[in-house]
Amino acid sequence: MPSTRFQDLRARIDELRHLLLPDPFDPTGSYLEELRVTTLALSFRVLAHAELETYFEDRVLEVARTALKAWEDHSHVSVVTFHLIGFSGQSLDRPPKSLFAVEAQKVKEWPARTSIQDRFSRCVSDFVRRVTYENHGVKEQNIMEMFVPIGFNMNLCDNVFLQMMNQFGTNRGAVAHTSGAGVIRKAVDPKDEHDAVLEILKALEPVDGEFDRLLNLAAVTTRPF
Repeated sequence: MPSTRFQDLRARIDELRHLLLPDPFDPTGSYLEELRVTTLALSFRVLAHAELETYFEDRVLEVARTALKAWEDHSHVSVVTFHLIGFSGQSLDRPPKSLFAVEAQKVKEWPARTSIQDRFSRCVSDFVRRVTYENHGVKEQNIMEMFVPIGFNMNLCDNVFLQMMNQFGTNRGAVAHTSGAGVIRKAVDPKDEHDAVLEILKALEPVDGEFDRLLNLAAVTTRPF
């Protein structure tokens, strides 16, 4: 069953379709107000991209935060925990030679050098920061940076899926980073725009299921160490 977040995504796409695209679509792709229809269709493309991007971000952050809470509350270590540490990009220093800081100026930072809990917390915090502030798309690079660190089964992201996301990201960029006059010179078929997003939503169904699987793994509680 699709997650609540995925259902929200589909509902939002449906809302954008009714707000911005003709109903019904013209089977020939020809409309009297061509400029207006093209402008709205391009707006649909950009806003649908924003919804997909936010969906990815929300789901990976949900998994990461759940893994952190499970560790903090129950000392539960999951495959998500290992991936968040392993792909954090942070150095995993060996323990210091003394339990207490020898120099006064290092007293505050010393617990971070002796506590694994603090290290994992910093890994999650850095992941949250990167996803929240540094992710700006849904292309393959964006997907890799969001999915791999939470232990996502990347076999679900085949070549067809990645090419689809790359193309959609490129198409969105053609609108977002070009002046309006240059983009809307050529008429855009609103049905094509809608069909492209529906195809992505269909491809996301197993992806959404994998997010749920990871969420369940991350949240499982075991007896504390």
